[in-house]
Amino acid sequence: MSRTAIRWGFIYLMTLLILAGVGLITQKQRAELESYQERYLQLEQEQRNLLIEYEARLSNRAVARWAESHGMVPMSQGRWAE
Repeated sequence: MSRTAIRWGFIYLMTLLILAGVGLITQKQRAELESYQERYLQLEQEQRNLLIEYEARLSNRAVARWAESHGMVPMSQGRWAE
């Protein structure tokens, strides 16, 4: 074999090894990305649920019930009713 053929063969093998390495890295990153996307969807759902719970606890009626249970007297029944 000539030196040129050996050089091209070596370049060809090195290119194949580099491409195989890049392919393995890409497959690993894709699996991680899918895992992150699933976790992101779970966190979005949890955020929606927490927002619904937050709004339910801090609605006007919920705050009024809490305040009345802790001793607040509504203005209509307080000082102005005298």
